[in-house]
Parts: sequence; structure tokens; C-alpha cells
Amino acid sequence: MKKYPNIFCMIPARIGSVRLKYKNLALIHNKAVIEYAIINALNSKIFSKISVNSDSNIFEYFTKKYNIEFFKRKKKLASSSARSDDVIYNYIIENNLTEGTLVWLNPIAPLIDHDIIKHVIDKFIDLKLSSAVTSNIRKVHA
Repeated sequence: MKKYPNIFCMIPARIGSVRLKYKNLALIHNKAVIEYAIINALNSKIFSKISVNSDSNIFEYFTKKYNIEFFKRKKKLASSSARSDDVIYNYIIENNLTEGTLVWLNPIAPLIDHDIIKHVIDKFIDLKLSSAVTSNIRKVHA
């Protein structure tokens, strides 16, 4: 059994999406898109802490429902011009994370289930990586 020390999950959720308004609240089979990320993070059973990082208190509803943490980010870190590095840095500093691994789990990819999350973290640990970005090739147009 693999040990998962100090692995933190941050699920970003801006309320002000530009291309698709309120996309994190869009319903798929009666669940908001963000709920799939939360459920899969919980079901992976590898995270020391799971937080939704948002500029809007509306997402606090989901953190209470699933008994995870809510982190309220500053409005300036919720604009479409805000850099991901700044969002991450702010989260690390405000939560006093001095060691461990931080996973940014996008809620807009509801098909990334807990097995995939666990597989990626296993590879990350096995390869002794210091950082990683995952992607997938999908053909979505004819």
C-alpha cells in the first residue's frame, strides 16, 4: 500500500467565467460540475486536505455539503487576467503550507475520476517529480 504524505488538493472555482457563465455550477445528472471534482478527490483517498479556492461564497455550500475546506481568494486573483501562479502562491502562503505536494484539480474536467487522480499521483511519486502538468489528446471536432 502506497503512502501519501502531505498531498493537498485545491479545486479552483471562479464565479466569473468569461466564455461560459457559471460553468462550475452547470448541472450534469443533477450535480454541479464542481461536485464531481470534490467527490473524485474524496474518493481517491490520497489527500491530507481538500479545499475549494474561490472568490465567491456560493461555493461554500459545496464545501459544507462534502465536509471539506473553503478558501476565499481575493477578487484580484479571480479575474480572467489573474495568473495561476499567483493563485497558487496566495493559497500556499495563506494556508502556511511549508512542505508537501499541492494538486490543482480542475472542476471543469468531470470525467477525471478518482482512479485517474490516484494513478497520476502514483506516477508523480514514483518518478520523484517536483512538478507536473497533465493533459490529454481528444478529438472533439470532425
